[in-house]
Amino acid sequence: MFYKYETHLHTSEVSKCGVSTGAEMVRAYKKAGYTGIFVTDHFVNGNCTISRKLPWEQQVELMARGYENARAEGKRLGLDVFFGWEYSHNPYAADYLTYNLGKDFLLAHPDLCKLPFRSYSKLVRKNGGLLIHAHPYRTADYIYYEPNPKVNLIDGVEVNNTRSDSPHNHNHLAWELAREHPHLIRISGTDIHSTVRAGLGGVAFRYRIQSNQHFVDALRAGDGYLIIDGRITDQEGNLVKEAV
Repeated sequence: MFYKYETHLHTSEVSKCGVSTGAEMVRAYKKAGYTGIFVTDHFVNGNCTISRKLPWEQQVELMARGYENARAEGKRLGLDVFFGWEYSHNPYAADYLTYNLGKDFLLAHPDLCKLPFRSYSKLVRKNGGLLIHAHPYRTADYIYYEPNPKVNLIDGVEVNNTRSDSPHNHNHLAWELAREHPHLIRISGTDIHSTVRAGLGGVAFRYRIQSNQHFVDALRAGDGYLIIDGRITDQEGNLVKEAV
């Protein structure tokens, strides 16, 4: 038996590019047979609905709206919902999925957006956070190509983003990066903004994840399987026969 989790999900409450609400996402993933989702809305320094002119405490509260709405619906339907965010960094506008930290951490660090990425990485990881470089080779008009991913400042890489054959994500380059640096954790994520694509990506485990920390520990232990195009694969992208 596999327990499936979406690792890269946006809600319309927080992400400007979001189409579906947190509650709608929960219903879609419950229907798709998932055990849980990680809500990773764009951080306030990215494509976010939150005004930077608001007091920091209010920005943090608004940052959690999508997650909290999803969590309430998840409790009703029996789907686990976890909090994270997608942090954007210049000059390359690279994006980093940040896990295992909550509102308390954000409230305690009001200057988070002003930090150089090296300092952000050090602070996040010192506090138990996990940093995954999202779609490191994506090409689009809103993101610059990242020629040299900062492998010493991250914990892992999103080797598959959305569909495996999506041309603008260049997933094959992300795979090459992960194989060149075997210490990097590998995850897959749908980067979902609308419920119509629910179930394409994420990670799977042979046991149920109990908390954000448990998720991090399970990934570090190498217990995660990759969900690619809706199918469960091993860490090399090979189809797991018993999951067919």
